Amino acid sequence: MNIRILLLFFLITLMFSCGKKGVSSYPSPDQAPPSSAPAGYTIEGSTQIGLASWYGIEEHNNYAASGERFSKHAYTAAHKTLPLGTVVRVTNLENGRDVIVKVNDRGPFVGDRIIDLSHAPATSIGMVQKGVVKVKVEVVSTPSTKTSNYFTPEYTVQVASYSNQTSANNAKRSLDAEYNDVRVESVNVKGSKYYRVRVGRYNSKNDANKAASKLRKKGYTTRVILE
Repeated sequence: MNIRILLLFFLITLMFSCGKKGVSSYPSPDQAPPSSAPAGYTIEGSTQIGLASWYGIEEHNNYAASGERFSKHAYTAAHKTLPLGTVVRVTNLENGRDVIVKVNDRGPFVGDRIIDLSHAPATSIGMVQKGVVKVKVEVVSTPSTKTSNYFTPEYTVQVASYSNQTSANNAKRSLDAEYNDVRVESVNVKGSKYYRVRVGRYNSKNDANKAASKLRKKGYTTRVILE
């Protein structure tokens, strides 16, 4: 009889223990650790999300990084890494309005902003009064043949700048014997044409600095440029 009572007590205890809710060692969705990605800034393929500002009142009629004369009335923009000449769609995420602009300048160099619009497109998407808004930047077309992430920075090493094209071509021929991807690029600066001799393309500024150091040891005056 005692054995039956003990057996019954054991079965009842087992049933209660199985009915208790277990405690997981994994965090619930509410407890999950925060993402390491910066808030409000993502890059996926050819789309970039971040803060935009506008400029152009003081810069009007000065020269942009492309060598073009800057106009606050033109639909242009400044970006840190996109190839000059790239066409992008900028969407104001606060009101849904968008505009197409061409990248012809470098910047912005303030905080974590990703693009500077000239006055005309900034007016078009309704951001002039606020000054800084969250936007989405999408690549529409690019002058480059690259199909990889367009927001990857590209550096080059400039070894000389001449006002005479023949001198630039002579310098290029000398460098061609030792280096790949030597090129002469022309640019207009304040109405004058210059021919810049540049060597290589690098995704890392550190790699570009190493190449510049080797060129300096051979007597060249170098400058690392973000294209």
